Amino acid sequence: MPQTNAFDSDSLQQIVEAASRAAALSADGARLLRIGENAIYRLAHDPVVVRIARSAARMDTARRELCVARWLDRNAVPTIKVHEVADQPLLIEGHPVTFWRAVSGPQDGDRSPDRTDLARLLLAFHGAKDCPCELPAMDPSSWAKVEERISAATGIDADAREFLSARNAELAEKVKNLDYALPRGPIHADAYTGNLLIDDGVIVLSDYEGVSIGPREWDLLPTAVAVDRYGLPEEEYREFVDIYGFDVREWSGYRTLRQVRELGMTTWLMQNVNTDPAIAEEFTVRLSSLRESEFERRWRLF
Repeated sequence: MPQTNAFDSDSLQQIVEAASRAAALSADGARLLRIGENAIYRLAHDPVVVRIARSAARMDTARRELCVARWLDRNAVPTIKVHEVADQPLLIEGHPVTFWRAVSGPQDGDRSPDRTDLARLLLAFHGAKDCPCELPAMDPSSWAKVEERISAATGIDADAREFLSARNAELAEKVKNLDYALPRGPIHADAYTGNLLIDDGVIVLSDYEGVSIGPREWDLLPTAVAVDRYGLPEEEYREFVDIYGFDVREWSGYRTLRQVRELGMTTWLMQNVNTDPAIAEEFTVRLSSLRESEFERRWRLF
């Protein structure tokens, strides 16, 4: 087939059909669930989800996701599971394609995943042994690609660009000198409750694009930051800490690593200031709180 990087409904339909044929599955009635960094299809005749990445450059990431899911499953960590297909990831029209067992989703009586589930799953993830996957090293100072975002951003003034760039450089230097309390190892890197799913009543971990070798403290940051920035009740945070067994807020490097993450969260939002007045307003709030070192100023979730 000709190579193309198209990522629209017509091209995706052709890709899911070709990939399904290669895997001896039927794409008849396949339903597009969402398009983002990946396009996600749910097959109608088999409990299978087809994941299509945007470009061939994502092939190594696709291989890593499959490897991580299999590794966690062998270690009895509740996880989404691979639907085994020979030679996956497939490369269809320049797009890596992987196959996953569809989760059942919430049923009557199932509770929504919460941060106690996240703590339990992170503890199991961080404790899993003998990872066979080729994982990249995670450098917190380059995690958010802040300079790339600043260069590409529109709708922000020169003063904001200068501040964000200077803060990024400052934090990159500080990160080099951090003394981590937890052992370095495989981390999820995007550890929040939105990446927890329900499968036959069991809460499982998902989304392994960012899995890497890095500081375990990084996976604990989102829950800690949520207390001051998003109003997570202190008692819920304490439950998270009690289950995981470590309070990242008590670690000497917490303030620095938190600022790295918050800078990334702010520049992520910055990319869309021209699309929504509410986003532009929130970017202004975040920028001001970073400038003034207002660590307890509330932010809105987007």
